[in-house]
Amino acid sequence: MGKPKLGTILLSLALVGAIAAAAVIFLDRNKERDRRIWVEDQLEKIKIAKAALEKEIEELKSVKQTLETQLTDAASQAKKLADDLAAEKRSRETLSGELTKVRSEAASLNEKLRGLENEKKAVADELARAKQSYQALSNELTTLRQAKEALEKRVKEMLTAQSSQAERIVVRPAAPVGASPAAPASPAAAAPVASQPQPERIAVSAAPSSADMEGKVLVVNREFNFVVVNLGSNDGIEVGTRMNVFRSGKQIGAAQVERLYENMSAATILVEEQKTQLKEGDTVRVVS
Repeated sequence: MGKPKLGTILLSLALVGAIAAAAVIFLDRNKERDRRIWVEDQLEKIKIAKAALEKEIEELKSVKQTLETQLTDAASQAKKLADDLAAEKRSRETLSGELTKVRSEAASLNEKLRGLENEKKAVADELARAKQSYQALSNELTTLRQAKEALEKRVKEMLTAQSSQAERIVVRPAAPVGASPAAPASPAAAAPVASQPQPERIAVSAAPSSADMEGKVLVVNREFNFVVVNLGSNDGIEVGTRMNVFRSGKQIGAAQVERLYENMSAATILVEEQKTQLKEGDTVRVVS
């Protein structure tokens, strides 16, 4: 009885083991199916998450590219701003230096302006004095011109009178040797000749050529720089004739005829020694 019972037990145990194994296998299969389903579900979720991540990564890459572009632009703008700032700083320094220079120049110009105003005032005063002096000189010039015209008229009249007197002088040839001088026709006839004043030049023969002429300075006019000499058109003088002026045999100047009259002429002074100026009574000789 003991052996069958043991076999039964063993059989029972084997049956239980088989059932347990079957249950374990069943459970393992269910578990494996559930696990597979879970894994597949998780894999699907992972795929979905991966797609979302890939999309997000693409978006992030696009955002990164945009940000990098913006960063590059920002860096370029920052560099440009830095350069502009440095240029503005240099420009400001330059402008500051120029402003200082302009201020200095303005101060100098103000000083010069004040000096010019003082000079302007002095010039205005001097101009007023010059106007007064000019008016006085103008009046004096008018007086001198009138005196010159009167003097020229008087000299012309004087030379005309001298020429008329020279024409009335009777020149007789010398008496032969041994002959008694002829008596005058009457005292009345001889008196005019004896009483006539002798002129500076008496023409007793035909007029010589102008190249041989000598004369005298009658008037010296310093205002208009000319002299009046006692040689005129009757002596062969022409406008443009040049004359040298002598004193004590030494040449002291030269003049050229500018205005011509019958018995006198006015000549502009061309050359004159500074220490020995021309004066009335100097001798003039016509240049050949």
